[in-house]
Amino acid sequence: MNKTPFLGLAVSFTLLVGSHASVVAQSQNSAAQTTATTSTVKTGTSTGKDLAISAAKSANHTILFRALRVSGLTEQASGKGPYTVFAPTNEAFEKLPAESVAELWKPEGKPKLIKLLAYHVVKGKFTADQLQDGQKLKTVTGGTLTVGKQGDAITITDGAGSTATINQADVEATNGIVHSIDTVLMPIAPKQ
Repeated sequence: MNKTPFLGLAVSFTLLVGSHASVVAQSQNSAAQTTATTSTVKTGTSTGKDLAISAAKSANHTILFRALRVSGLTEQASGKGPYTVFAPTNEAFEKLPAESVAELWKPEGKPKLIKLLAYHVVKGKFTADQLQDGQKLKTVTGGTLTVGKQGDAITITDGAGSTATINQADVEATNGIVHSIDTVLMPIAPKQ
């Protein structure tokens, strides 16, 4: 087991996808963050806790917290950050086929679970007012999420073409920000 101290979520995820993707995501997200304009959408609160503890305390994200524990990522979710997390609700996980979710909880499903969770994380802090229609965000796995924004409604489209709606934005954690979403994001379309 690697004895190197964790520097946050990105370090553990780059073990899976290579450090280049994380560096590219960081530089692209930093550039997007500095050029984003503002709007008036803000619905958040502050947990006063890190991302892992915030997930543990949310009644709407118990499956997500279980996934963090099973994957071994709770320590990384306590890392320095900042990160933007698009956090699927329990209902979002319940939309997935039961057999697919059951596979993720098995020891052999752990690498897939880690990659799935990492796909919901973006390096940097993006509030709802910084998210812009058509904006591309790089996940810590190197994947791309596309923002849709029409008025106060904000959606996130994944690599598989599915769209999640942000149902609670701007939940501040000590090491990032959380946007609660109604659909689990997938990096690529499932094979037929």
